Amino acid sequence: MNNKRSLILILDMLAGHWAEGSESPVTRLPYPNVKGYEKAGLLPNFGDSIKNGIYVNVWNMGNCNTPYGQKYLASGTYQTDSAPGIDPYWSMVRGLDKETILQACKRTYPGGKVASFGSDAWMQTGWWKGVECTMGWGSYYSDFLTSQNAFHWMMGNPDWSTVLLYLAQYDMTGNCPVYTEGAEYTKDKHHSLLQLDRYLWMVKTFLKEQGWWDDTYLFIGSDHGCHVGCNVAVEEGRERGVAEADLANYCSNHQSPYDCYIWDFEKNQATDKRSDCCRRTTFIVTGGALPREQYGRVVGNAEIIDFAPTIADAMGVDFKTDGKSILGR
Repeated sequence: MNNKRSLILILDMLAGHWAEGSESPVTRLPYPNVKGYEKAGLLPNFGDSIKNGIYVNVWNMGNCNTPYGQKYLASGTYQTDSAPGIDPYWSMVRGLDKETILQACKRTYPGGKVASFGSDAWMQTGWWKGVECTMGWGSYYSDFLTSQNAFHWMMGNPDWSTVLLYLAQYDMTGNCPVYTEGAEYTKDKHHSLLQLDRYLWMVKTFLKEQGWWDDTYLFIGSDHGCHVGCNVAVEEGRERGVAEADLANYCSNHQSPYDCYIWDFEKNQATDKRSDCCRRTTFIVTGGALPREQYGRVVGNAEIIDFAPTIADAMGVDFKTDGKSILGR
């Protein structure tokens, strides 16, 4: 039995970093992303996780649609049934073609309980399916209630080893404003990101109150970003009938093409500077189990398929992937 635990927190559509020199004309901030908002002092709980953990500039170099990204995170490889041209939900019928990090944790430590909580699609396809417990709800079920169900199960099973908590509601902030005064959660990008910071506080506080923080790794990841402040977002907004005056405050979704360019709203044209918003994902490793010599580290460049092998490395799990652990880099 491993004396370390891992809580894997997946936040759908959350960009971890942003293109230099690109900011919202409305907020005068970088477009909503973890690193930019943390530097602006808006995300104290993400900031604490970065200070007392490892921050990774990470990219999704595969297909930036949610079903693909979840498989990359879970399997540590782009070479899965999620390859472009194949139905990303096919694993529901055909079964998985790669071992997942949750399966590998259970195989290595059969005595440790593995559970998952989140959107039904990713639980039932198998990519985020726990062995002892799998609870999946509709795609945009309440993040708060999802968290409470996970906490309730963990309290009833204090011998848990690995728990996956997938919060999906930030993914609703597509085809919406970047900023609206006083907006509620999921109604604009800005306020939704501030709410995610509060959810992160809730997760960390729960682990500490239960006495689990010191032996837990907390892995924070996301599957893709979104199009905003780029030529694709402007084109999508126009197709949807968004007024020209509102395009500077418009965020689309994560449709292809995933490679895009920063938009100059003053000149009303694309620049020659790449944005590639959808490829900018989140990757942070923190938790009391992380050795203190790792605190404050920044990994300049990694890929989404490095997420699962990093979990395996930290937990001492033998897991064959195409990605590489960021620990020790």
